[in-house]
Amino acid sequence: MTSGLGRAAAVALTAAVFLGICVIVRLRGVRVVVLTCLFVASLVSTQLSMKVLSGPVYNYKFPGLVTVGHFSTVSLVAYAYWLVWAREPWRCSPTSLGSASRYLRNVVPICLCTPVSVIFNNEAMVFVGAGVVAVIGTLAPVATAVLSRACGRKLSLLSWLGVLVAFSGGVVISFGEVSQVEDAENGDKSLATKGLVFAFMAVFGRAVKIVLTDTLLSPTAYASQGQKDEPVSIMHLYVLQFPLSTLISGTYSVATESVSDAWDQLTPRIAGVIAFTCLNALALNLIGVQVLKEFGASAQQIIGKLNTICIAALSVAFLGEHLPSIVVLGSFFVLVGVAIFEWGSSHDAHDKAAADDDEASSCGDSEEESTSVATLSEWEASKLAS
Repeated sequence: MTSGLGRAAAVALTAAVFLGICVIVRLRGVRVVVLTCLFVASLVSTQLSMKVLSGPVYNYKFPGLVTVGHFSTVSLVAYAYWLVWAREPWRCSPTSLGSASRYLRNVVPICLCTPVSVIFNNEAMVFVGAGVVAVIGTLAPVATAVLSRACGRKLSLLSWLGVLVAFSGGVVISFGEVSQVEDAENGDKSLATKGLVFAFMAVFGRAVKIVLTDTLLSPTAYASQGQKDEPVSIMHLYVLQFPLSTLISGTYSVATESVSDAWDQLTPRIAGVIAFTCLNALALNLIGVQVLKEFGASAQQIIGKLNTICIAALSVAFLGEHLPSIVVLGSFFVLVGVAIFEWGSSHDAHDKAAADDDEASSCGDSEEESTSVATLSEWEASKLAS
């Protein structure tokens, strides 16, 4: 059992993480600070509730089918928004993006990658354990940054430094998690290889999903000359994305998990926990995409890494687990990485604003010079006439 002092220290550490977030992003305004904190909180709440659901208390180990419930919840809310609230049912059609090619190019890959990033991550933990999956998961911010750069979004050198520092912190956290994982009793290399493949596919799927979503929400950040795609609203994207994601994840889950066993093990208490995870997943998706729109793909992935220390600390406080000190050190690096990335982003915004002001003043000087030349020409003409 965790002592009262240890529990207080774990809660204080979690509060310190959120305080650090507030300090780092304070210049973006209260709205962004609140959204960022809610994003990390919803990540923590979703993962902890899934951990409790599959833990010894309930032992309900059907992550794929529960994920189908998460996706179905977001789909129903998106349909209700467009059919009942906004009363624009045509938004539910793939052609509402302007062209079928844009739907096939951007939305369909997101639909494929969404279940890949969630379900494959859960499958990987079955074969190689949570610690190894966490190590591989630290590649997500770097993979997202490289992929977003390949798609056209530019990052300053300072922002790249922030990505690398946060990546280093993620590695430190993950090795702290690995230190708690006991060596597997089954030494079957084929199972380990299968788990590693699932883990890498989950990272790749997550990076592709985040970057493609970013291209739809903020196309101007990726647009080349001549490309004029209109930005897509969050609910418009979700009503096109999640129904197909639900179908794909449902097909996979029915093929790999027993629906009859899941039904037989379902109790009112477990149903209540599942409903709670669905509400958490809904909040996570609605808030996460707002953070993505505000910060971009790379920074959102870096901020998301802060949930690891919060989950570890709260697990110590309320689930009786142990928190390695190295995890605290790694979380410090992640916070520093977020701060550096945010500093680089603010410098980019300042430089861009200064360039726009220079261009505007240059245009003003040119217009003034043209007016002066025209006035001089009129004076010379009147002189010659006289």
